[in-house]
Amino acid sequence: TAFKSQSRGGRGVMGHTTKDEDEVVMLIPARSLNTMLFFSDHGKVYSEKVYQIPDADRTTKGIPLVNVLSLDAGEVVTAALSVPNFDAAGYITLATRNGRIKRMALSELAAVRPSGIIAIGLEEGDELGWARLTNGDNEIILVTEQGKALRFGEDKVRSMGRGAGGVTGIKLSGEDKVTSMEVIEP
Repeated sequence: TAFKSQSRGGRGVMGHTTKDEDEVVMLIPARSLNTMLFFSDHGKVYSEKVYQIPDADRTTKGIPLVNVLSLDAGEVVTAALSVPNFDAAGYITLATRNGRIKRMALSELAAVRPSGIIAIGLEEGDELGWARLTNGDNEIILVTEQGKALRFGEDKVRSMGRGAGGVTGIKLSGEDKVTSMEVIEP
């Protein structure tokens, strides 16, 4: 309701204003009854119903995420997903900066405590970077900072339990890190 249809021509309206060091990182479409899953760089997942996230006008600054979630000190949200139904999506695939990848049943994240739960076990110096919903037949691509890419079927990664650390998704050389993980759209 904050946006209206525009006739021909014109300049449009400002969707969001930012201050100083702020930037819009992601825009996630969601319905009121969906559940938002927030993944942190420490490998934890937090859950919040969309209707419990405070509404804001399109011109307001918004509120810090730490006022909505009980994040630990120094913890940064690196991925967020809107989940309409925990039984319908099938799987969630997670990737870390050091090239680890993990696939697990989405139903394992249906009951998340307010303090969060561990979604992936991380090694020292690694951090969770990406989380994507998959259906079991998708293909995944991992891209590194040095320009290497690896595309594979998600069925090559077996489904694991919540506490597992995942498997090697891509071998990295030297100081290379994963810079992106996406699900391939047909």
